[in-house]
Amino acid sequence: MTTSPRKVTLHSGKYFGCVSFFIVESSLSQSVPRMTPRQTPTGLWVGRRVYKGFRKLQAVGWVVASRATEGARVDRRNGLLGRHYAAFSSCKSICKTALRAVSCSTHCEARAMMNASSTALPAPTEITRVVAIDGMHCAACASKVESAARSVAGVRDASVSFAAKKLRVSFDPTRVDLSAINARVTRAGFALRLERDPAIRAAREVAAARALRRRVVIGAVFSIPLVVLAMSHGSIDAFAGSTAAWLQCALAAPVFFWCGWPIHAAAVAQLRRASSDMNTLVSVGTSIAFASSAWALLTHDPSTGVHALHGLWFEASAIIIVFVLLGRLLEARATAHASDALRALGALSVARVCVIDANSTEREVAADDIAIGMRVRVRPGERISVDGRVIAGESEVDESMLTGEPLPRAKRSGDRVVTGTMNSFGVLEIEVTHAAGDSVLARIVEMVDDAQMTKALIARVADRVAAVFVPIVLLIAAITATAWWMFAPAEVRAALALEAVVSVLVVACPCALGLATPVAIMVASGRAAQLGVLFRTAAAFEKLALVEEIVWDKTGTLTLGAPSGKEVTATQGNTIARVLRAAAACESGSEHPIARSIVKHAIEHGVEIVRATEFRAVAGQGARARVEFDGVEANVLVGRASWLESLGVSLVHKEISSSTEVLVALEGREIGRVTLEDAVRDSSRDALNALNTLGVRAQLASGDSTSAALALAKQLDIPADRVHGAMTPESKAAFVRERRNDGARVIAFVGDGINDAIALAASDVGIAMSCGTEVAQASADITLVSSDLRRIPDAIALSRRTLRIIKQNLVWAFGYNLVLIPLAAGALWPFTGWMLPPMLASAAMALSSVSVVANSLRLRRA
Repeated sequence: MTTSPRKVTLHSGKYFGCVSFFIVESSLSQSVPRMTPRQTPTGLWVGRRVYKGFRKLQAVGWVVASRATEGARVDRRNGLLGRHYAAFSSCKSICKTALRAVSCSTHCEARAMMNASSTALPAPTEITRVVAIDGMHCAACASKVESAARSVAGVRDASVSFAAKKLRVSFDPTRVDLSAINARVTRAGFALRLERDPAIRAAREVAAARALRRRVVIGAVFSIPLVVLAMSHGSIDAFAGSTAAWLQCALAAPVFFWCGWPIHAAAVAQLRRASSDMNTLVSVGTSIAFASSAWALLTHDPSTGVHALHGLWFEASAIIIVFVLLGRLLEARATAHASDALRALGALSVARVCVIDANSTEREVAADDIAIGMRVRVRPGERISVDGRVIAGESEVDESMLTGEPLPRAKRSGDRVVTGTMNSFGVLEIEVTHAAGDSVLARIVEMVDDAQMTKALIARVADRVAAVFVPIVLLIAAITATAWWMFAPAEVRAALALEAVVSVLVVACPCALGLATPVAIMVASGRAAQLGVLFRTAAAFEKLALVEEIVWDKTGTLTLGAPSGKEVTATQGNTIARVLRAAAACESGSEHPIARSIVKHAIEHGVEIVRATEFRAVAGQGARARVEFDGVEANVLVGRASWLESLGVSLVHKEISSSTEVLVALEGREIGRVTLEDAVRDSSRDALNALNTLGVRAQLASGDSTSAALALAKQLDIPADRVHGAMTPESKAAFVRERRNDGARVIAFVGDGINDAIALAASDVGIAMSCGTEVAQASADITLVSSDLRRIPDAIALSRRTLRIIKQNLVWAFGYNLVLIPLAAGALWPFTGWMLPPMLASAAMALSSVSVVANSLRLRRA
């Protein structure tokens, strides 16, 4: 039996509003433990710890965050929600996921919670799924699938990647499901592949490729002798006269009907829906060629002689189909290479894992069955199969496949390891901290996959053209036929009109338009992942390529973010121990790097961390709490001098050193200061030098004092006029907006903390460190997998080359159609007597899309 949820509203800091915890207590013998003041889930503590609570519960399958309801929904395994506090927060835009949970030690039934409070677990209002699509052959097809999906009531957004053959759809699960979306897409002539097993998808793709290759081979077997026969013009004695014509028909028929069946069937399906696509152009063109040839053969009077038998296009109808199918085969193979990097990342996962039971015996289990808390053993030379913490053993681990860092890292008890990395020489025992689906590797693969599904801004023109491309080509073909019929000499107008129409229909290629951008994004996102840079969207490539200036955070970005205690000073009448005791007690509830350093420094000096209550963190300023001294609670403030002054604290002296200084006040009076030093990150200088070479300026915006910021800038050769200290989160964001408005520059911001989230969101391109907070990463457009800042200039260089490749692809795709369609229509005939033959037109069409893909694949070497 459960009681009604007890709602506790807790203040969580200036930028997070409040957090409401719905606690359901069960009748089990275990009671809900009281949270100690150090565990109070308020302020900055929520940002890093809350989400992890849910992931530790084996009864929880997945969690969906909803920005609309500002809540979360949990998928319960076997009906049991597990041990938890469920929490929902009202967050502002800097926190893009309103997802909060923290574990406790009591069980409760999910149904009991749902019945007890209808607001405890609100249903999600939006779910995003990515599914594969069957039946797409050109960019016009992608446009039709998007329109069909968006027309379903309850669908919020839909985006199709023609290159990846996938649909990304966001919908309200209370109004519609995937089956309804699939039904609408099916009516448009396509189908969603709803199976989620990668093995099934891979088997289907292999079968489709094998079937396509079979049609190409058989088509070529029939077409080669057909072309030879047609080009002989009766010079082969054994096949002279009408015999040669009938033999051409016999050779062309299997190619036209069997090899071309998928093309004709797709065209008919579109015709039934009063629509058209690439298949329509090819089917109409080849059908005209084959039908007119068959009519000429059937109506030919043998008494008129063999020379009267003209206008045969059997070889054109066959070779066009073969070239089209060959082009699709080559395109599919080339496009598959675009995802090589993503597949290589996926291949880093291990299928079987060596698990250590409670009695220390080993057994192998599937990686998908690994649960949090299990112990795993990894031997020398084996790939680490889980995300976890080393609990026994020492070794070195090669993380280059994920982070790009060449040197292995030493690992010992307490160190963190991730899936996909390679163990070197020692045996490691690892405690699992994340399930397989929530590992770092899984999140990287998911982020890269998501980026490949988004669309670049530059692709909008191509999408608009592709949507109306086929109808325009059909109109041009009709105008071409009419013009030739009206103005060509009577004796040749039928043949010339037929040849021109077939060439126009066949040479037109919307595929190149559809592939120009997405293939480049696919290759670039995979290459970026290999470099240790994760792009959230395709638009981030465009923006980063145009970046002129980067605003840098200081602590945890250009520095290691692990400041060490340098000096503690106490005012008259106070002791260093008293200062450390007050500061450490107040900061024990925070996860800011400076707070952790103060606590660590106090422990190293033997200072007891006493109980603190009413903890509250003020982002970018400091923290406040009530700390017990001699049995009496007193108000303690720890933070920057300007903040303490604004609260009425009288400062003993205002001189600020070039190091980071944290002031400590007790009951409104300063009792001392803690001076900290933070080492410069090894890669900072190299990264800034590389950015200077690329023409990207650096600005330093730090929450530390101006003198501390200037000291760091001097080490990194950043000009003093580009250094800005004592900045709050709001002033950082305002500075970024000011730089954007000054000359319409494209500005990037690099940061790692919760206090950087506003500036990350305000910039054109936000870049977050993987070692930073989840809030910062959620606000950023780009995340660095490693802490190597040299990856930022690498990412800018890759983005610039990607944008250049996309522009080349678009110029080629548009230029190809603008030049070859008029040539196919006979624009040069009045001047040269030459017209683009249908066979050459089909070959050009097949090569056009392949050339776009091949050009994009050059990014693999970027």
